[in-house]
Amino acid sequence: MLVALRSGMLAAWGNALLAGTARPGDLVDAVTGDDAPHRVEGSPWGDGGLLEAILVLRRTGPARLVLPVPGDVRGLPGPDEFRAFALDAGEAVVTPGIGLVPEVISYEPSSAPPTVTWHAYEIGPVPPDQLDLRQAQYELTEAIRDTATALTAADVGGGSSGVLAGLRDARRAGEDLDLPPDFPSPAAAVIAQTERLQAFLDLAALDPAGGAVDRFGMSARASGLRPLADAVRRARLAAYNATAGP
Repeated sequence: MLVALRSGMLAAWGNALLAGTARPGDLVDAVTGDDAPHRVEGSPWGDGGLLEAILVLRRTGPARLVLPVPGDVRGLPGPDEFRAFALDAGEAVVTPGIGLVPEVISYEPSSAPPTVTWHAYEIGPVPPDQLDLRQAQYELTEAIRDTATALTAADVGGGSSGVLAGLRDARRAGEDLDLPPDFPSPAAAVIAQTERLQAFLDLAALDPAGGAVDRFGMSARASGLRPLADAVRRARLAAYNATAGP
């Protein structure tokens, strides 16, 4: 089963809530998934469960997903404390005035579900970071092809992560994610593809050698995967923010 990005789900369902096409309970179920009940802390309207996040969205909205990484924090507003926490988490939801960053604690290999706390911050104006879905999808397709070619040429596409097999599967990804009923189908298809790709990139990060037998091979493998990671991140942003508006 494909696991969707928590901040992306909160942004997508939050905008559906604002549009009147989703109910609060739908948002809570979709964002929580298999986690323990989520908590919200630091909200101007009080701490509590995801219903407090709904209050944030209803009073501030619309919501946008941001996926900051070192060297690229476009779309991420201040203050510095929020920027640092969002950068550490690698994800956040921003609205006009309030930002939400998830803190996830996993208990693997225990069967206990992850716990998630959303930390709310008062933030400055959200910088524009408009992404065209078609362009992002095209760049993702190119990145998949180029990465497969580079890894095959360097003979470093193997390893326990099975990167090349993952790239082939991602081209055909079509799992149904728990997205709002009116969510654009082209964006939903891109989300399914990028979540599968991200899962394989995460596996590849745990197996840095892959099929490489020396440092040169490891460097070639990392170089081959880097453009794909960038394209996946940009496509995720474009797809999850498909209904966020300008």
